[in-house]
Amino acid sequence: MSINNARLRWVKSLAKKSARVESGRFFAEGSQSLKVLARKQYWLEKIYVTEDFMIANKPLISEFNPDLIEEISPEQIQRMADASTPQGVLAICKLPPKQPSVSGSPLVMLEQVSDPGNLGTIIRTADASGAGTILIGEGSADVFSPKVVRSSAGSIFHVDLMQNLEMDSAIEEVQRLGYQVFAADTSGSDFRAGDYSSKHAWLLGNEAHGLGSELRAKSNKTFSLPIAGEAESLNLSVAAGILLYHSAFSQQG
Repeated sequence: MSINNARLRWVKSLAKKSARVESGRFFAEGSQSLKVLARKQYWLEKIYVTEDFMIANKPLISEFNPDLIEEISPEQIQRMADASTPQGVLAICKLPPKQPSVSGSPLVMLEQVSDPGNLGTIIRTADASGAGTILIGEGSADVFSPKVVRSSAGSIFHVDLMQNLEMDSAIEEVQRLGYQVFAADTSGSDFRAGDYSSKHAWLLGNEAHGLGSELRAKSNKTFSLPIAGEAESLNLSVAAGILLYHSAFSQQG
């Protein structure tokens, strides 16, 4: 009912990108991630779980190969976890071996989205709305960091993700594949006037600074979300949700 300190320190180290890259592993915390992983067990290497969690979640735990399960103490989970109030379960997962190909519509293109909570929420929203591949530019938060994984509420295991991309080249590539790239920026025209019937990509920028003029110039068109009240702008993940669902509804006819 315990693991050695070296293993515990290694798990804790996976909160850092360098350790994730070196080991090819990351961790996912909480029951929601575990529910998703029950259907996608090829991601899994190990599940650390407390006795209380096992008792409270017997049907869920029974879906996994017993060799994957290791019971440890609440204190050890607390030392491993990134969340301030761990739920009693932490899964060690394997990083994807390669970047996926571009597919689906709309694509989601994110440039220097540095807030992990925003990035995780956008991934969750893209999953819920049926969006295609998510392409993430250099300078963004790492998609397999603990906070992004938690904020995605399990969607990190559902969607196709490409990261560390040079966005200029990524825009050119998706345009070559026949996608229109629509930049979201306050300088653009009202997004409600756009035509989203053909395959396209939404390009969104940094929470504080938005998109640079060079990337806007590379896009096919720039759209904005109108602000009716006195707010200066919308939260990035909220704006992404509006745009992605508008595209989804447009494509459904």
